[in-house]
Amino acid sequence: MPTDRAETTLNGKKFAARGSAKSCQPRGHSPRAQSPANENPAWLFFRRWAANPVSIASITPSAPSLGRLMARHVRREADEIVVEYGGGTGAITKALLDSGIPASRLFVIERDKELHAYMTAKFPGVTVLLGDVKDVRSLLPPQWVGKVGTIVCGIPMILIPAEAQRLIMDEAYAVMPKGRQFLSFTYSLRSPLRRQALHLSGKRLGWAVSNIPPAAVWGYTRD
Repeated sequence: MPTDRAETTLNGKKFAARGSAKSCQPRGHSPRAQSPANENPAWLFFRRWAANPVSIASITPSAPSLGRLMARHVRREADEIVVEYGGGTGAITKALLDSGIPASRLFVIERDKELHAYMTAKFPGVTVLLGDVKDVRSLLPPQWVGKVGTIVCGIPMILIPAEAQRLIMDEAYAVMPKGRQFLSFTYSLRSPLRRQALHLSGKRLGWAVSNIPPAAVWGYTRD
């Protein structure tokens, strides 16, 4: 049965996850010698996972198929924006842009400083906000509060405690019009969110079987 437990293999090579991210550094690799946008995204993602495996559930970035599946279910009216939670190294961000969402209408919230710097450099037209998703109302410019067409979540909600889930979801629905979707993916067979406790209607929208590991996308609404 698929789970949200992280693996320890990156591009066919095994790395020890003990110690700091620095202890896992391949010989001859100097991440600080280049600009953030030029850093190898797989290696950056692995380093940030090693530093905080709870916040980053997978050891590798999401596959393009997962990004496309999520983008397929995004709704955005002409006067609305899309917000992505946890940009990582931009796999889902790229899929959202490729689907036709203008960079000026895409906001990404990332709390990891290294990933924030990478995303800011890689996607100069996208607004990348440094902060916690539970503060979405204060992070977004005031004119966009209530004008978020869809929230696309890339953080491992299934690993987040119930009370923290409640806070995140209350804030998410405070910035979206009524009836809009919160999209989340998981490597588990079960819903990543506690639907009954959070007063949500939700269903599995599809599987990205080519993702490693395979991931399901769920869509949630709150009346």
